[in-house]
Amino acid sequence: MAIAFCPLCASDEMTSSDTADDGREFAVCMAKDHGEDGYVWEPTPSRGSSRRGDGLGLELDIWDKLLECVPAKGTHSYGDVEDQFFERYPSDAAALQDRYGHRWRDGKKPANQFSMSSYLAARLSELANEKLLVKTFGPAEGEWSYNGVISHWARA
Repeated sequence: MAIAFCPLCASDEMTSSDTADDGREFAVCMAKDHGEDGYVWEPTPSRGSSRRGDGLGLELDIWDKLLECVPAKGTHSYGDVEDQFFERYPSDAAALQDRYGHRWRDGKKPANQFSMSSYLAARLSELANEKLLVKTFGPAEGEWSYNGVISHWARA
């Protein structure tokens, strides 16, 4: 994998790369501003969509479902979008949580490893690359406060 620049701090000084159990590559930035467990993401190699290349995403129709989880008005934190996903698609959420784990929903994954949240955030980023969503970063609150900063999403 190429050097991963953290999308939050735009640096590669504190980043490392690894591979999840299913072969997906992910990166971790351990800069102190990202909390004690760092920030984890799935680097996207191109600015286009990878919908055709993701069997699980196609199987779950993940992009359309995630788009439905971002309300039409306003900007919403990643945590709100994930909560909507759990509410609207509980069986899909359970399948992803079982496959990838989740730091605080089931406690099976350390925060600095690829998780369900990393997977969903990468799919949301692909929707932003397609100009269907707008991604910004802001303070993390509630259950997500350990991150310090978290992605926020709005419809384009």
